[in-house]
Amino acid sequence: MVIEPRCGPLRAGLVARADQGEALRVRQHRIPAIIAVALAVACGASSSSPAPRPALPTRPTADQQASADRLLTGPDWYRNAVFYEVNVRSFQDSNGDGIGDLAGLVQRLDYLKELGVDALWLMPIYPTAFKDSGYDIADYRSINAEYGDMAAFEKLVAEAHARKMRVFMDLVLNHTSDKHAWFQESRSSKTNPKADWYVWSDTASRADIGSCTSGTPAVFGPSWSLDPMRGQYFFHRYYPEQPDLNYRNADVVRETLDVARFWLKDENVDGYRCDVIGQLFESPDGCTMIPETVAYIQKLRAVLDEMPEKAMASEPSNLNDSTAYFGNGSNMFHMSFEFGFGYFWGLAFSATDKKLIEDSIKKTMTYPKGSQPGQLIGSHDGVRAWQAAAAETWRYRSGALLSMTMRGTPFIYYGEEVGLRPGTQVVVDSRDSARTPMTWTRGAAHGFTTGTPWLAFGEAPDDTSVEAEDSDPESMLTYYRQLLAFRRGHAVWGVGDMRAVSLDSAQIVAFVREDASERYFVAVNMTDEDQTGSATDPLAGSATAVFGDGELAISGGSVHVTLPARGAAVFQIR
Repeated sequence: MVIEPRCGPLRAGLVARADQGEALRVRQHRIPAIIAVALAVACGASSSSPAPRPALPTRPTADQQASADRLLTGPDWYRNAVFYEVNVRSFQDSNGDGIGDLAGLVQRLDYLKELGVDALWLMPIYPTAFKDSGYDIADYRSINAEYGDMAAFEKLVAEAHARKMRVFMDLVLNHTSDKHAWFQESRSSKTNPKADWYVWSDTASRADIGSCTSGTPAVFGPSWSLDPMRGQYFFHRYYPEQPDLNYRNADVVRETLDVARFWLKDENVDGYRCDVIGQLFESPDGCTMIPETVAYIQKLRAVLDEMPEKAMASEPSNLNDSTAYFGNGSNMFHMSFEFGFGYFWGLAFSATDKKLIEDSIKKTMTYPKGSQPGQLIGSHDGVRAWQAAAAETWRYRSGALLSMTMRGTPFIYYGEEVGLRPGTQVVVDSRDSARTPMTWTRGAAHGFTTGTPWLAFGEAPDDTSVEAEDSDPESMLTYYRQLLAFRRGHAVWGVGDMRAVSLDSAQIVAFVREDASERYFVAVNMTDEDQTGSATDPLAGSATAVFGDGELAISGGSVHVTLPARGAAVFQIR
């Protein structure tokens, strides 16, 4: 496939941006949106149909499930799990008010269990002024009344656990809502007990903060805002309604660690996804993961280690390297999202160049023993996978295959399994395009609500409904079921070794996954033309395609791969 002349310079510029380090250490949701829009305008999308696939099982065998049950027990359960990110507000409404809720999520647990989901990650469900879709928390120890109450949450946890599914909450520690009682007390005077719980200054700067900002002032505005009640400026990395906590205050450290302990111990949650966790402390010498932040994360890890089988995942501010978030592999995060793949895989496919993906693969191979990347192709902060794939079904499926076979734990964003499309209505900000309600059935409200949805549905809601895709052998839902059934119960995908295979083709991503019991060779064609690639490689044995289409020849210390246009394959090596 020949890249259009105007695509070459665009790709080069975007790749250069991916190498700029600190320039990309900003609030991540802007990066994929920029890439998606630029590629859509400059490169367009072809109308090729997906490559034919052989019929594969959509449910694991009894032996696979028994193996999965064993792998999902014990301290390393999260390495073998499949996570599902849920925007509770947009998933299922149970009372007709147009807003998804916890009771609605309980109604859909069997669907998720049958899909192959082992753990839920809930976007924030705390009380909020909803200035940043719940990431502005007004009370860390309560439930947003729009979603239910503590009893409803406890029922969700109990019902999930009864199905052997874990529950992660979103832990947002960098900032609170300006409606939080802590901030209301802090702003009331310069001498109250919480006067120093936030970062205050007589001027719109402070020497110990330096030049730290969100990195995107055009989106969030200046990082200092004047509070008329207190008569001072307060610091905020993001929206003015999200004042930053002052972690140089020992009371803030103690209270936030107690918040973490409360949900883990008292409410029996299984762990956390930690929002912009690298930005807790600032200094003139650094704004992300400075030594004080690292020390706090180690204290947070110690809280989790007080209880068995708890885990946490970080949202890294460095998009291309999570090394700093893993520590020695056992004293910081259990998982960290691999944004080098998750935010740039669509760009790689549009450029028909494996470099960005291969760079991510090689980076994960350098992480310390015990670390686990979190693999994704879409999230609440990015564009829908459909957009990242430039509306190409085959790219979408290849991205999903990569995310579930590369080293790490897969995270599926709700609706991804049906190819949920973006919306156009904006309630909070542009990220709402990827936060539209789930489409369960055909028809006006699509099974999400009996009322008016809080946010308009995305494109093609009938076609992307579970009802429409459920019995269609060529649907995205069928593909996800096949993919999840294929990998289920195989330890190699969760904890096996990985190494990149550098074929002499820039258009084929290839790598080996292996452990003491199994060995697989994964290859993905990034173009809509037939491709071949060869490499000198110590791989030995015979190859059988067990997922997808293609051929792999192994002989005399070399490998030779043949993939059809838009094709991808997993080969088992015996």
